[in-house]
Amino acid sequence: MSQTLLCVDLGGTKALVAKVTAVGVIEKRYFDVDSNASKAQMNEFLCKIIEQVIDSSCQGIVIGVPSMVLMETGEVIETVNIPDWKNVQLKPLLREYFNLPVLVHNDANCFAMGEFSQGRFNADTNLIGICLGTGLGAGVVLNGQLYTGKHSAAGEFGSFAYRNGIIENYTSGQFFIEQGTTGKLLYERALANDVDAQAQFSEFGKHLAHAINQVILAFDPDVITLGGSVAKASAYFLPSLRGQLAKLVNPIIFHALDIRVSTLGDDAPLLGGYALFVNEINYKQQLGANYA
Repeated sequence: MSQTLLCVDLGGTKALVAKVTAVGVIEKRYFDVDSNASKAQMNEFLCKIIEQVIDSSCQGIVIGVPSMVLMETGEVIETVNIPDWKNVQLKPLLREYFNLPVLVHNDANCFAMGEFSQGRFNADTNLIGICLGTGLGAGVVLNGQLYTGKHSAAGEFGSFAYRNGIIENYTSGQFFIEQGTTGKLLYERALANDVDAQAQFSEFGKHLAHAINQVILAFDPDVITLGGSVAKASAYFLPSLRGQLAKLVNPIIFHALDIRVSTLGDDAPLLGGYALFVNEINYKQQLGANYA
């Protein structure tokens, strides 16, 4: 029987809340996130936005967070782009508030699983889903199975050292802020044939190629899928990304690698969260354990 779940994709500036079934996303709403909120304010905010969408048809809650997560307990360890929201016992908080089973996952893991579950991939496919938004995060699917690590830290390539900072300073919305603009405004200028805007996206693509080179050296994947708000401007940075990457990696690896942009849009992490929740329930049932 198909389940209806309440799925949340929490980002550093936006939150997406939706009802999801095996058929797909049936209702979703967007909310602005105050990245300067205190821990208590963020907890209250999450409960309130869930309340605005959840109804009696929902049989569980799954939330993707831009944070490392203790998988067994559902504790949010730290959230770089929401600095005060750390050491949060999120799973028990939501479970007690809504009296429903809850799954907490890293948001990039949800994205990667959404891409894998909705794509026509072989069971042994190695896929990396890279989210380009307020920061850079990645989810790792190896031989068709999501790999998270103990603290859901696998795939945090954005925190690798690079130039005068870390990779996500140069490969996320932070890059555009450093240029005195935003990705959205720069994209609008690029669409209007602004040469300077297009040049900045080209530079962005070169930096992203260095990040992807690290991914290749770590996992040698079959597929890399790009998502997140910045990926909407992919037409302006993919050519420079591919050109730079061709200079960094072996030609055999470069030509075998499938780099694509998500066609699922905002639905990818929601669908991935749904798949992860269902998989977790099935696994618990096989062990004869109750899922909560």
